[in-house]
Amino acid sequence: MAKTVKITCDNVEYSLKTSKDITILELALENDIDAPYSCQGGICSTCLARTIKGSVKMDNNQILTDDDVDDGLILTCQSRITSSHIEISYDDI
Repeated sequence: MAKTVKITCDNVEYSLKTSKDITILELALENDIDAPYSCQGGICSTCLARTIKGSVKMDNNQILTDDDVDDGLILTCQSRITSSHIEISYDDI
């Protein structure tokens, strides 16, 4: 199933489509978006973003609290899209 992805990074909005089972960070980097990241292991929080619409499942989360997750914060290096449409923002954290 194709998924529609809207990413806001450095005040620029990107609209993407994917049918791959990859993380949001992998999708961003694959499309030359200058998304922040460092460890790609879910422990540094450099890739922190906020889910505006849609849902994700994080493979690994060793840093965000339950309250952070409830507030929509995600680690994009660990987040896989679980809805047909998602909007995330690196700027709204």
